Amino acid sequence: MIAPLRGPSQRTSGRSRNDRLEIARRIVAATLLPRADQDRGPQVAAWRAWLFAGWMAITAIIYGLSMAGMRLF
Repeated sequence: MIAPLRGPSQRTSGRSRNDRLEIARRIVAATLLPRADQDRGPQVAAWRAWLFAGWMAITAIIYGLSMAGMRLF
């Protein structure tokens, strides 16, 4: 743990600068980041995901071997 988390302190006089920054951060985050309950698009079939992962792995291996000076084709 880098630093302990501290709860909000008790303030007696209005909103401080930190409170306004926190509100601004929440507004920016709500604008830029999608909500967790929103649908992010259609699901991909598992076989397509594995096919893509295998294609990426083979492509990376061939690229690495070609950079090492080995000729495959």
